[in-house]
Amino acid sequence: MTSRYDPPPRTAHHFTSRLDDEWQELRRQRRSLRRARAWPASGPDDRLTAILADLTDLDDLLAATRGTRGHHGADDTVLLRLVEIAQDDQLAGRIVIQRLLPGLITRAAPYRSYYDDIDPAEIIVPAAWLAMRRYDVSKRRRHVAASLLSDATFLAFRKQLRRLSANEVARPPQAFLRTAAPSQPSTTLEDLAAVVRDAQAAGVPTYDIDLIRHLVRANSPGAVARERNVTTRTVRNHRARAINNVREALSITV
Repeated sequence: MTSRYDPPPRTAHHFTSRLDDEWQELRRQRRSLRRARAWPASGPDDRLTAILADLTDLDDLLAATRGTRGHHGADDTVLLRLVEIAQDDQLAGRIVIQRLLPGLITRAAPYRSYYDDIDPAEIIVPAAWLAMRRYDVSKRRRHVAASLLSDATFLAFRKQLRRLSANEVARPPQAFLRTAAPSQPSTTLEDLAAVVRDAQAAGVPTYDIDLIRHLVRANSPGAVARERNVTTRTVRNHRARAINNVREALSITV
């Protein structure tokens, strides 16, 4: 039976399809419904408690968080209460994840070209769990869904780009000039491999390192673009950013 809450569209990606299938099984499961109905009220005006009293489908909770079907204006209140319960209850957390899932998939989509063998949704969904567990329900009471999506995106994809300088290994330009002359000169490819290894050790994001290696293997931005199903311009922009990150991590000046 089709969910009354519009689920994210099915794709060829196993992970998001599996989450959708899991929700279809969970939403009417008796054990889950009994567990949800047992959640304590936060007070006499707890809107969530009123919804739970007649709960027959967990989709009703999703609708309530969106302010639909007779729950106008209840979106932040109900979602915030679910996030609060999710601190100690996995079912509440799973409901929140289902509520956020379309937004999480949308937020992850721009990062698809950074990963060859993994759906970025597999990265952002666990990050959303972590963001939910860290969420301060006492101070962040408005725009809950948008805040959680932003937190999850940061944890999944952007945090590595904002590492504190204390965690980075800064190397002066002179460090690259103090190597003894080898008996056999190193090749350009060997030099590049050494730089990539040093950059990875210095904390350059994995997807930048992977892109550089992909460019070396393919020997052409156009070939990389075709293999990643993006435009050549996108690959060149990502390459420029990756090179800049390597330069900053290794303190290389040009």
